[in-house]
Amino acid sequence: MDVFRLFVLFLVVNSAQAGSCWYGTGKKGRCTELIQDNMDHDTCCAYVNAAFSSQQLDSGALFFWKVLGGGVPCSPCKETCEGVECGEGKRCVLRNGTPKCVCSPDCRGLSKILKGPVCGTDGRKYKSACRLRKRACRTKKSNLSVAYAGPCQRSCDKINCPNGKYCLLDQNLTPHCVKCSRHCADNEGGDKQVCGTDGVTYRSPCYLKEAACKKGKAIPIAYRGQCFKGASCRNIQCKERQVCLTDPMNGEPRCVTCSYKCPNVKSQRETGGTICGTNNRTYISWCHMLKDSCSTGFLIETKFPGSCQIGEKSGWNYQHHNKVKNKKKTGFSSKEAHSSKESKTVELSSSNQMDDLKQNANSMKTDNLQI
Repeated sequence: MDVFRLFVLFLVVNSAQAGSCWYGTGKKGRCTELIQDNMDHDTCCAYVNAAFSSQQLDSGALFFWKVLGGGVPCSPCKETCEGVECGEGKRCVLRNGTPKCVCSPDCRGLSKILKGPVCGTDGRKYKSACRLRKRACRTKKSNLSVAYAGPCQRSCDKINCPNGKYCLLDQNLTPHCVKCSRHCADNEGGDKQVCGTDGVTYRSPCYLKEAACKKGKAIPIAYRGQCFKGASCRNIQCKERQVCLTDPMNGEPRCVTCSYKCPNVKSQRETGGTICGTNNRTYISWCHMLKDSCSTGFLIETKFPGSCQIGEKSGWNYQHHNKVKNKKKTGFSSKEAHSSKESKTVELSSSNQMDDLKQNANSMKTDNLQI
């Protein structure tokens, strides 16, 4: 009999301890964001900014309280910041009687190093480096950092890169401060030779990246091996999943990756602004310009950041080069250039400028360039 009573008492106590764990409290002490149901008080309160309710609700009751009842009645695990650990770059504050962790990066001494506005690696201008750190914390973007001091620029002319870094333009002609690697192996060469779009044969991709960094502008790799006269999409091979595009300005071939999926964007700011292509068309992002390039078989590059001017001449058009220059010079139509199975590439730091920049930046050990 005593054993039975103890068992019943155990069930009652255990049932009373189990409840629902919530993330913080909202208005009027109500909770709406469930962490986990059927959790005991102590386990729940191990979470930062947690709240507890003794009720265990089924899906119907949970829907009623959250949607129609304005939230489930709950109590914050802690009513003070004592003992609350928020982690690096955050601190505990009381809001409406509830402790909450907010972003508060340590900016002491930062203003002495970086005074005034700064340009972030996301291409946005911030009033101060501390403001940038706060945004990185709030958006949970740990890779967001200061690219360089001062407002964001469209060229390297007015940028002074810190700590021995060099200014390099990316595929959108946007500048970045990067570190150049100068440790290319002396024995590299032979089968590692690559032809750059500047018409120069480099001993290896490493030497090309080094040259690009010193030049201050990405040098895409056109194809593997030595540069040779008369190169076209018919006599070079591109890697699997890459396509050979024809540069309409000179008829030269370029291996590019056309499998990019362009994200849906709500505003131009999300893509870093519009760009004007060499076909005199305005694109909301580099990815959309590449997509158009791959669909035509002709290389389209960034003419300049921003929208194309009305009435501005592009210097070339698809129909002219498709019918005249492309067939005479390469014997390849735009449709063939896009779909040809001969277009398979060898390892390139990528002929499209985005892939090239990735390869360049990797070898340069960049700190701020996102790739």
